[in-house]
Amino acid sequence: MMHALPRQPLSQTLGRREKWLLIFSLMVSLFMGALDQTIVSTAIPRIVSELGGFSLLAWVFTAYMLSSTVVVPLVGKLSDTYGRKQFLMVGILLFMGGSAACGAAPDMLSLIAFRALQGVGGGIMFATIFATTGDLFAPAERGRYMGLFTGTFSLASIVGPSLGGLITDHVGWRWIFYVNVPVGLVALPAIWRNLPGGRLGERRAIDYVGAALLAAASVMMLLAFVWAGDQYAWDSATIVSLLVASAALLGVFVLQELRHPDPMVPLYLFRNREFTVTNLVVFFVGLSMFGSIAYLPTFVQTSLGASATASGVITTPQSLGVLTASIIGGNVMARVGRYKFIAVAGGVLLFTGIMLLRTVDVGMPRWHVSAFVVITGFGFGLVLPTMSVAVQNAVDYRYLGVATSASQFFRQIGGVIGTAVFGSVLATSYRSAFAAELPADARAALPAPVLGQFDDPTLALDARRYGLVLDQLRQLPGGEALLQLAVGAQQEAVAVAIRHIFSIAAVFALLCLGMTLALRGMPLRRTHAPVAAPEGSPPPSEARAPAAPDSIPSSADVTPRTR
Repeated sequence: MMHALPRQPLSQTLGRREKWLLIFSLMVSLFMGALDQTIVSTAIPRIVSELGGFSLLAWVFTAYMLSSTVVVPLVGKLSDTYGRKQFLMVGILLFMGGSAACGAAPDMLSLIAFRALQGVGGGIMFATIFATTGDLFAPAERGRYMGLFTGTFSLASIVGPSLGGLITDHVGWRWIFYVNVPVGLVALPAIWRNLPGGRLGERRAIDYVGAALLAAASVMMLLAFVWAGDQYAWDSATIVSLLVASAALLGVFVLQELRHPDPMVPLYLFRNREFTVTNLVVFFVGLSMFGSIAYLPTFVQTSLGASATASGVITTPQSLGVLTASIIGGNVMARVGRYKFIAVAGGVLLFTGIMLLRTVDVGMPRWHVSAFVVITGFGFGLVLPTMSVAVQNAVDYRYLGVATSASQFFRQIGGVIGTAVFGSVLATSYRSAFAAELPADARAALPAPVLGQFDDPTLALDARRYGLVLDQLRQLPGGEALLQLAVGAQQEAVAVAIRHIFSIAAVFALLCLGMTLALRGMPLRRTHAPVAAPEGSPPPSEARAPAAPDSIPSSADVTPRTR
């Protein structure tokens, strides 16, 4: 039987050697989860060719995204009360089990179900890993180590696609899932040995009703944005109904949180300006960055004519920019004990990079795209790790898991919404631009089935389908000329659509920059000592815990600014 331990941060109970062993254990776990997010996409064509079910393809990603997002708030709350160790181990076990089941999936429906299980494990892992990092280091120290975890993400982003292709070609696509099992077998005993267990806080009545309401509202909202513009029109009854139902459930959730003595997400945390603003920053980062960059390879491979491998080489520098900026920003933040100027600099670079990406065009040098994504990566690498430290610094230690999971939740929601919105922008902008770019006589000369194939901006990325279209065009009188016109119109149309995407992304990036300017920039605390509750927070008798701070900690608890 595990007894509750005193509520002491790991920074006060572990020595230097134990901390580094735990950091390594967390990085192994993080690498396993991050690698899965980049390695699976490479094997998708082989998966579809063997299992069939092309119409269900999107659900391979959607199932994982939905399940990993909805568990985050609950895990954050529970780990604040019962400790991180058991949740991280359960997350690793679920992820390993889901991975093994995905590898053995006999059909597409089974694969989707097992991907949802894998997503639950991944959501638990990510939420717990970053909260544990907060346990290990006081806010003033935390930035120095964020580069290690950001670097782990970046490494997974760099090696994932190539490793996925290598495994798929030489071993088989099922091993892109099976590979998680041996990695998990390394991570699991490392976590068991190096992460102390025990309860962090007193036993409380967990608000499971609130958790269920938030999960249901999130699923309906995410489904609406995933389906809108693809399976259903934005103004269809299905999409409108999902959004209305999500809003209604969110309203009921707020009422539930206001009445529950120990809410799942204490709403009075949002009275804390720094907590609210940091979450808005990461939400707009998700909208602008995750939503727009996802479609850049389509431009590189279609309008610039690069291969998939070359496309990876062109866009990989973004990850290097993220890694470099996070290390530099983290060390500067740890040295000066402030974070606002780093966040603002990151916001400026993010906005600048996206504005430069607005200028992409057919025939531009490929290295220009690489330079633009490096600038964007620098901005991302300064903003996101800094906001992780800022949101943890803004609240009392007892809310560390809640604050960390809230930041992750807002970032993922922003990414999903951005990806869905920009996917719709890509489709609609491309079709209108293609119609404008293709001369009327060429349109009349093209057979309707062939012309219909060019309605898909990703046509050139499907080698088999694209080859059939080319063969049909070359058999027509004047087919070579028609082919050149159609391909040229497609390249121009994709470029136009991508510019539209980055124009909208620039607006979100500007809002992100505005939010960084709105930060108060509270000094980073050197300890995990409790901080005062803001004015207007519920007393302990009503909230069972003091609310998060909205005032600057005392001078004894902050790192002095260096001159």
